[in-house]
Amino acid sequence: MRRIGYLLLMCCAFSCTTNENDLFPFASVNLELDLTYEDKALKESMAYKTYIMGQTTGLSAVERTGFGGVIVYHDLYGYSAYDLACPYEMKYAIRVEIDESRFKAICPSCGSEFGIYENGGAVLKGPATQGLKRYNTHQSGNKIYVTN
Repeated sequence: MRRIGYLLLMCCAFSCTTNENDLFPFASVNLELDLTYEDKALKESMAYKTYIMGQTTGLSAVERTGFGGVIVYHDLYGYSAYDLACPYEMKYAIRVEIDESRFKAICPSCGSEFGIYENGGAVLKGPATQGLKRYNTHQSGNKIYVTN
């Protein structure tokens, strides 16, 4: 009986791990982008646009922009959306920035680098160990919907 109890205790201890994305603050994301008008620049490959509540004009009252804001990026596979907050820093005001090559996003505070063109926001260089928080994107005609 003791062995079974010990075994259960060990299973629970090793299964209860957390990572940076588990600790990343939840914040609603709900964006409707229009590729015909104000968001038409996103049609170009490697184009991106950031959406930050209170800073981005044209957001409706029902739209939400995550924890640190949302970046929508036209990558190798279509459209991807990520939270702008660095997953290592986890502060809404410390936002990753796209580098000149437009292949990666870099945190100006810790220096972590994330691949956004073909790596899905994965860590390229630490200290971060988890990639950017990714949001769902769905395209229907000239509309892109971003949600969590």
